[in-house]
Amino acid sequence: MDEELIDDEEDFLNKPDNDAVIQKVCLNIDSANGVIKEQKYGKASVLLEVTSKMVLDKFGLVHSGYLFSSAAYCALLAVNEPNGIMIGAEVKFLAPIELGNEVLFRAETLQEDTKKREVKVEGFVLDIKIFDAIFYVAVFDKHVLSLHITKEMEKKMG
Repeated sequence: MDEELIDDEEDFLNKPDNDAVIQKVCLNIDSANGVIKEQKYGKASVLLEVTSKMVLDKFGLVHSGYLFSSAAYCALLAVNEPNGIMIGAEVKFLAPIELGNEVLFRAETLQEDTKKREVKVEGFVLDIKIFDAIFYVAVFDKHVLSLHITKEMEKKMG
């Protein structure tokens, strides 16, 4: 019976993770935006390690833009569409962050089958929720910078 238990454990450990995905977005992003801790279909988590370059003042207060950037990165990883771009966000910064903290962002898509995706992102220091947001991501058929611009648009633009 012990052998069966060991075989079952080995099978479990060697079983492929069907939720795992191949990262298709943010392939060139600077690691200062955070380190990917998990990426699955419709979900992602990113760990932001606060550095002295993110600090605003002598007290060690971190600029909220770094938190926003890391959370947006996490949202794009959850959507994982190469032609997806951030088009909006509703954000709440629930607590200040100081040098020495690590922030874990967790993102989950609220729907996957539309051109406009909503992604819930929460940020935590230890078990304390310090960030709450909904990000809006538009998904295009082609890269947004390669979309065809008509001659009339070119004339209007200059």
